[in-house]
Amino acid sequence: MTEDREVSVRSAAPDINLRSALISGERALGTFVKTTHYQTVELLAGTGLDFLVLDAEHAPFGREALDACCLASRAHAMPAMVRTASHRPEHILQALDCGAHGVLVPHVDDAATAAQVVDAARYREAGGQRGFSNSPRAGGYGSATLAQHIVSSDRQTAVMVQIETATAVANVADIAAVPGVDALFIGRADLAVSYGVDRIDDPTVEAAVDRVAAVGQEHGLPLGIFLPDASKVAAFQQRGFSIFIIGSDQSLLKQAAAQAIVAANKQTS
Repeated sequence: MTEDREVSVRSAAPDINLRSALISGERALGTFVKTTHYQTVELLAGTGLDFLVLDAEHAPFGREALDACCLASRAHAMPAMVRTASHRPEHILQALDCGAHGVLVPHVDDAATAAQVVDAARYREAGGQRGFSNSPRAGGYGSATLAQHIVSSDRQTAVMVQIETATAVANVADIAAVPGVDALFIGRADLAVSYGVDRIDDPTVEAAVDRVAAVGQEHGLPLGIFLPDASKVAAFQQRGFSIFIIGSDQSLLKQAAAQAIVAANKQTS
């Protein structure tokens, strides 16, 4: 019976340590998933990407769609984070109970908010206060014991916070110092909005990126960034970034369709 129990725990909660992968400093390539269907996750799982981010902030992910996509990611051993709708504890708990391997939390503007995020995502590490249940997918539907679920969750769950306002940039040193924050992620579009400029490569935004990068490196935190395409990966890697979210399922689909049309037109012109 003991052996059967151990097998059921492993199969229900595969040992995917996204946290370890992200904090290693090795380059990690992912993309946003904005189409709220598990087949998109299944398709992207076979592409060679290192991780996916289910975008519950800007896409219409309800609880059932999130649950199905987390199931698909686990079935294909594809690490998947959820960009939560907000930094509210219930949004973080919902994502992790569904079986997400980590959370990307938007609009973390100060150390107090960062600490609240860590509290919601961790059980015991860093004094976490995550609400316990081993009955959802994350706990193997009750197969994992209380101790097993706490230990594996705290060890494997990645917590990445978004720095995307002028206030967050001003407070980034305090945010980076919060125990339990695994990585800093820069949202340049929101930074542009916050600074009142119209380009993600505006000098003001570039200066903010440099500031965040310097603080992240000082605190030994990996740095993540969204890129519309892969053309600037090498340039940002030289600036200290290792986590890249490149486009989305939607943009990749549009790009492939446009390329197919161009190729077809060349053959018939």
